[in-house]
Amino acid sequence: MMKKIYLYPLLPFLILTASFLSPVQAQNILRGPYLQSQGPHSIIVRWRTDSLTDSRVYYGNTLGAMTLHADSTTPTTEHRVLVSGLTPLTEYYYSVGSSSQVLRGNDSLLYFKTAPDSNSHVPVRFWVIGDFGHGNQGEADVREAYLRYAEKTKPADMQIWLGDNAYSDGTDAEFQNKVFDTIYGYGKLFTHLPFASTSGNHDYNSICPWQDSNGLPVLCNQDPNTQTGPYLNLIDPPTQGELGGVPSNLKLFYSMDYGDIHFIVLNSELGSYNAAYNWTGVLNTSQSFTSPMLDWLKADLAATTKKWKIAIWHQCPYSGQDNFTEENSVQIFCTATRHHFNPILEQYGVDLVMNGHDHNYQRSYLINGHYGGKSSFTAANLINGTSGKDSLGEAYIKYTDGPLAGKGAVYVVEGNSSEGNSYSPIDHPAIYYGQACNTCFGSLIVDVNGDRLDAYYLTSTDSILDQFTIKKEAWTGIAEEQAEFDHFYVYPNPIHHQTAVGYQVLKPCDVKIDVLDLEGRVVSASYSGTRQPGDYQEKIDFSKPQFAEGTYLIRLNCGGVVKYRKVMKME
Repeated sequence: MMKKIYLYPLLPFLILTASFLSPVQAQNILRGPYLQSQGPHSIIVRWRTDSLTDSRVYYGNTLGAMTLHADSTTPTTEHRVLVSGLTPLTEYYYSVGSSSQVLRGNDSLLYFKTAPDSNSHVPVRFWVIGDFGHGNQGEADVREAYLRYAEKTKPADMQIWLGDNAYSDGTDAEFQNKVFDTIYGYGKLFTHLPFASTSGNHDYNSICPWQDSNGLPVLCNQDPNTQTGPYLNLIDPPTQGELGGVPSNLKLFYSMDYGDIHFIVLNSELGSYNAAYNWTGVLNTSQSFTSPMLDWLKADLAATTKKWKIAIWHQCPYSGQDNFTEENSVQIFCTATRHHFNPILEQYGVDLVMNGHDHNYQRSYLINGHYGGKSSFTAANLINGTSGKDSLGEAYIKYTDGPLAGKGAVYVVEGNSSEGNSYSPIDHPAIYYGQACNTCFGSLIVDVNGDRLDAYYLTSTDSILDQFTIKKEAWTGIAEEQAEFDHFYVYPNPIHHQTAVGYQVLKPCDVKIDVLDLEGRVVSASYSGTRQPGDYQEKIDFSKPQFAEGTYLIRLNCGGVVKYRKVMKME
C-alpha cells in the first residue's frame, strides 16, 4: 500500500514563494497616475494598484506611439518610476502598468512637460492652493475657476500646495477621497500637472499629532528624522539636490530650481518641547536660535545663484484677521516662523513667501526686517508701501545692487482654497489687501518672466481681486545718454514724519522737487537747484501742517524730464 504524503504544512510557504516568483497582475488603478519632481531631464510617475505587480512606464512624443519605457522590477502596490534621459521643455505622452500589461494608456490626459534647463530664461506659471483638502464644493469651484482662467490665458507648469492638504487629519483615506478624487479633487489634473508641496498641521495629525484625543494642542515629541505618515508617503520631492539646491536628505523640507526660480520648501510643523526636535523654534524667541532645518536653509540660500527666490511653508508669519499672528496668540508656530524663518530669508534676498493656515487671502506690501507683533511695525519696515500694481506705475522694485540691494519680500496668505473664515476686518500695517468671508474661496496664479514676477488672486467666481508685480532692476549701470536721471525712489513710504527722495543724475541738469496733491496742486516746493552727475537724496518733512493724512505725488523734474512717485502720509 502506498504511503500517504501530507503537504499541508508546506502550503503557506509554497503559496508565498509563488507570489514572489510570479506577481499577481493588477486589475485596477486605485490612485493616480500623478507626477513628482519635474526636472529638465527627468520626472517621477506614481500610481497605486489593488494588487502587487512590477512597474512600467511607456513614454514618447506621440500619443499612441510610445516606444520608450522605464521600469521598476520590485512587486508593489505603490508604484514609483523615475523616467530619465528626457529633453528639457518637451512634452511627452505616457502610459502606466506592468511589464505584462498596460493599465492606462492611449489617453490624451496622460502627458507631462519637462522643466526648462538651468540656463533657460523662459516664462513660467505656477498655480498655488492652500488649505484645500476638504472635499467640498468650494474646493471644486476653485479648481474650475483655475481651469477657465487657464483656458483663456495659458495653463500652469506646476501646482503648489501650501499645507493642510487633507482634512481633518491627513489620513490616507482623506487624501484618497478629498484630493485624488475627480469630483471635488484634482484626479483629472494630476495626470499632467505636477505638484510640489509642504505639509500643514492637519496633515501632521497622521504624522506626529499636534492635538490629543480631546482636541487640545500638544507638541510633537518625535525625532523629525524618523517621521513618516500618509502625506510623506505620497510625495516624492527632490531631497538629494538632484533638481538644484543643497540636499536636505529629508522629505520634510527641500529645495529645487525651476527655470529662473529657486524654490525653498520649509516645514512649519517641526515644533517640540524637546529642544533636540524643535526645528521650527516654537516658544523660543532667541535671535541666535538655530536647528538642522535652519542650518540647511542658510546653506541652501547661500549656494543658489537663481534670479528669483520663492519660499513656501504652511503657518503664516503675518495675518491681520483677529490678531491671528500676534505675539500673544496661541498660533505659536506662526510667530516662530516670523522670529526664525524670516530673518534668514531676508538676509539672502528671498522675493516672495507663500503660506496658508489662516482661511483667507492676504497680501503684504514689499517689507523687510519686521519680526514682532503688529505694534512694532514701522514705516522703516516698508521698502515700498504702494499697491504693487504695475498698471498704476507702482510695481515693487527689487534692486540687484545699491543701497537697497535685495531688500524686501512680499508675503502672501492663500488659505481659502476650500474653506473661508467668517468676515472680520483685516487690519495689519504690513498687509496691503485681504479678503475674508465664509464664502470667499480662491487661489493664486504666479507668472515669472525674466526680470518680472506677476501674481493674481483668482476667486472661485472668476474675479481677479488683487494683483501685484515685482521687478528686478539694477541701481546703477544705465548709459548716460539714455536719460537725464534714474533710480528715483522715496523711502520710507508710507510716511509718518520725514522721508527721503533719492535719485541719480546722469548728466548736469536743473533739478526741481515738488509735492502735489492728487488734483495736481503744489503743496510744497521742496528743492530747486543745479546738480552735477552723481547720487543725491533730499529730505522732505511731512510733519508740517500742510500735510494732512492722505496720498500725495512727489514730482521730480530734471532738465525737463519729469517722473512721479505716489506716497502716503500716515498719522
